[in-house]
Amino acid sequence: MMADVIWWLLTAVYAPDYEKWMSWCPKIISHPLTYYAKTDVHYPPLGSLLPALVWYLGHGLLGLNPLDWRFRLLWKLPVWIGTLACVYCARRVGMGRTGQLVVALSTAYPCAFWQLDPIPVSMALAAIIMRERWLGGTLAALAFWTKPTAGLLALPHLRRESLIAFVLVTAVVLVPYLLGNGWAFLQDVVLFQMGRPPQNCSIWTLVTPPTELPVALLAAAMLLPLVAPGEPERRSCAVGAALLAFSKVVNPNYWAVSCPAACLASERLGLLLLSTGALFTVAAGLHVSASHGYFNAEDGRFYRLEDLFLPPPPTPAVHVPPALARALLDGAVVYNFLVAAWVYVRCVARGSMI
Repeated sequence: MMADVIWWLLTAVYAPDYEKWMSWCPKIISHPLTYYAKTDVHYPPLGSLLPALVWYLGHGLLGLNPLDWRFRLLWKLPVWIGTLACVYCARRVGMGRTGQLVVALSTAYPCAFWQLDPIPVSMALAAIIMRERWLGGTLAALAFWTKPTAGLLALPHLRRESLIAFVLVTAVVLVPYLLGNGWAFLQDVVLFQMGRPPQNCSIWTLVTPPTELPVALLAAAMLLPLVAPGEPERRSCAVGAALLAFSKVVNPNYWAVSCPAACLASERLGLLLLSTGALFTVAAGLHVSASHGYFNAEDGRFYRLEDLFLPPPPTPAVHVPPALARALLDGAVVYNFLVAAWVYVRCVARGSMI
């Protein structure tokens, strides 16, 4: 049984996202500068092109069927490499063994079910290591245009030369898309965030606000540490904590960004944020099991448990009373908000770190 679970974790993907990517990738490859007008891709340019290139390698060149386990292994390989790079860069920026372990554990969900977060986070950490040089700014820009929240972690650390490189690389990445179809790009990558419904571990799933309030609050919370004075490690930590505390969408892969950011300031803070992710993951799993499926607020569909992953899980569902599962999930959401908001306040307030 254990061998079956390990093999499943190595080859499984989250089916709703995987199906979308398998339909997007051919269009991205055939229209690399105008695909925003032809698809509903909502990822930044580099965050879209990287999966498309992996798809082209596996399907276009090697002839693998996306349903083949060998294709799924290839699909997940860049994420695993990104995780190894994250741990290596964590050591290089001065994190101890605890911090390195927190960074590794925070990438568990992206590694198991495929999310790109470890790749841009490794770029951001590498940018911090080389913050005095133009290469640091280049890596920070590449991280930002793969996943903006990951790129923001590096910005407080950049110096004059690396900041110039960040701006230049940003222009090189951005201008072709603005010229190719600027409105579709802005609509799909930027304005799309305004209309997203609250999801997963977001406090906004329990509190119904005006549509624009969470977006404005998150933007302000992330901008403040970037412009405020203080240690860059503390400012990066605040950005990561804001992502968990105030975002309308807090998915399990978000901890792969926030935990490394917190560990830059304090490994204890990284452990604290990791605890919120662990509790939510367990509570969400029990809730899915009790509900025999998952309602995806993003597309408004209910997915049966056996349809959530490809291939389906090899273990039977755990039977939990629905009311208990709901209470645990709501408790995990509140716990995450309280911890992440407290970490954020500690980071932006004047005074010493914990």
